Amino acid sequence: MRFLKNRKGQVRILEAFFASILILSSLALVPSPVSVEKSHFNTLYSVGTQVLTTLDSNGTLSRLIENNNWTVLRNCVQSMLPVSLWFNLTVFNENMTCLNDVPVSNGSPVSDEIAAVEYVCASSSGNYAVYIVRLQLATAK
Repeated sequence: MRFLKNRKGQVRILEAFFASILILSSLALVPSPVSVEKSHFNTLYSVGTQVLTTLDSNGTLSRLIENNNWTVLRNCVQSMLPVSLWFNLTVFNENMTCLNDVPVSNGSPVSDEIAAVEYVCASSSGNYAVYIVRLQLATAK
């Protein structure tokens, strides 16, 4: 008889049940944050695409490639990027043969996490040529 009137234990079990449902539902409904590596890669990719698009917007990129002017190309890319970014640029023809015989880079890689942007560039001169430009970017640790 005494056990039927004492309902404190039943209320505690119900409280624990509702608390566990609340905790589990909050874990299920809250989205997990985007990983830092993925957003970092997206930022590097976006910066690289912007640099190549800007260089190609007025035909500078194809002109520098046709004239094999790798030093000026390196200086142009370097001036458009933040100082904290490492870059390496490689130019290929349509057969994926490397065209630049000297490194177009600002040093050696500074990180293991490298983002690569491939960009197709068409020649603006009379001889129609297609170039594939690969720009690799990494940040200093």
